Amino acid sequence: MQRMSIADFIEKLNEKYRGGLEVQQRSEKRVYIRVPRENLKEIARIIFRDFGAKFSIATGIDVREGFEVLYHFTFDRHGFICTVKTLAPREDPKLESLVEIIPGTTWIEREIHDILGVKFEGHPNLKRLVKAEFLAEDEYPFRKDFDLKKFKERHNLPIAK
Repeated sequence: MQRMSIADFIEKLNEKYRGGLEVQQRSEKRVYIRVPRENLKEIARIIFRDFGAKFSIATGIDVREGFEVLYHFTFDRHGFICTVKTLAPREDPKLESLVEIIPGTTWIEREIHDILGVKFEGHPNLKRLVKAEFLAEDEYPFRKDFDLKKFKERHNLPIAK
């Protein structure tokens, strides 16, 4: 199989996905694609199933607009990584789960839910995974608005000076 460049990949992806892509190429080995949350499942299906990329991991970040979730895919035979970024707005932190397309997202979606509070709709088992039992359901320790001082006071933990 001939090696596919990122430019080739983006061209072929644009043929399959008609939603319009916001593409940012950082190097010859790394490309970022931003899509609206409504199109996340479609783009993931194309990249994972049609192009045969491997799902590597997902990450979640608390940003000004809400919670950005990044799904990282590797194209080992072609020597590059594609990261799909989408935003779950702060006032409505929901995304469609990718578990039915990519079973390997099961645990990482649960983890992102635990620490940031992003609800992955359609996830078959969105129960607590990594968050400590003494944290309330609506306490998300990786959010910027998580008040560590109040948390420590509530649980009688020492507060650093």
